[in-house]
Amino acid sequence: MKAVLPIAFSAFPANVWEPLSSLGEFFENLCVNVLCEDHLMGMHCNIVLILCNLETTFLSGFWNVVEHLLVRLAQEVHLGGPTLMPKRTL
Repeated sequence: MKAVLPIAFSAFPANVWEPLSSLGEFFENLCVNVLCEDHLMGMHCNIVLILCNLETTFLSGFWNVVEHLLVRLAQEVHLGGPTLMPKRTL
């Protein structure tokens, strides 16, 4: 899926696919096994710019409170550290 999405996004204009690919990169960097403290604060600054670019591109009806929680996500990881989810078996 990670290989197909950039190809699909490239059909959109640059002002649409660049913030979308940056958003995917944000989540990819957030889910790595080893997190660097400096990198997290840089991600916090970048997500604000990514969301501003997305808000200028898409209609205001697209946005709700949930999208703005991304701004706090890097800070929460910085404060809480990585947490491991136990394997869930049925």
